[in-house]
Amino acid sequence: QKEAIFQQLPFELVFLERVMQDTVDSFHRRIRLYEPILETFLDRMKNDFFSDAGGGTHQLLPPVKDSLQRFEMQVENHLNVLADLVQSDEDMLALLITEQKVAHSQGSHVEYSRHEDVELIFEEYARQLKSIQSEIKYMLQRLQSKQEFVQLAMAEYRNRLIRMNLYLSVAGLSLGLGTAVAGFFGMNLISGLEDHPTAFNAVIMGSSLSGFAVTAGCINYVSGARMQKRAEGRLKDIETLTLALSDMC
Repeated sequence: QKEAIFQQLPFELVFLERVMQDTVDSFHRRIRLYEPILETFLDRMKNDFFSDAGGGTHQLLPPVKDSLQRFEMQVENHLNVLADLVQSDEDMLALLITEQKVAHSQGSHVEYSRHEDVELIFEEYARQLKSIQSEIKYMLQRLQSKQEFVQLAMAEYRNRLIRMNLYLSVAGLSLGLGTAVAGFFGMNLISGLEDHPTAFNAVIMGSSLSGFAVTAGCINYVSGARMQKRAEGRLKDIETLTLALSDMC
């Protein structure tokens, strides 16, 4: 049926339709080639991130992303060309070479409404190109989402290392306090407490409690409990104000 329709069309429109069909088919083939590559790449990114060795798949992200962006620009250029042609009725009439030749031999002009056949062809393939462009944008969004996920996971892992380092530093500070007290009493100088029956236990208990107090104070400051409560209070105020303003609309 399609071949019968082509036989009714002039040669230039058949040629134009074939060229645009080949172009769209080539773009569809490229999309089908990108899909398994993208799926494999995303799976490798996930596996490499959760593995201890790390395959460095994230280093392959820029070439894949650049290739998709170049493909998107190519499709967009084709769309811009079709949009410019659709907006110019004179250019579409000029593509009707056979009718232009017949009209010129008869000393007349091609009817202005004859550009609709060319316009229909352009609009159909512009629709297909927009569909291809949407698929490319979806692939780019998937890459961007995966990249943001990896960045968030890396930031969380980095924060865990920083938190662990902080806790070790606080523990070292607490132990250093007890070590300083032990050093003071270990200088082999006469302090008058050498024969005191409870001085040793009191010093041990005092230095230990001081270390625990320093640890608790540092952890409380780092956790930001008060700051978190203030932030929650401000959020509640904002929500209340938002609800009040929404009721006024």
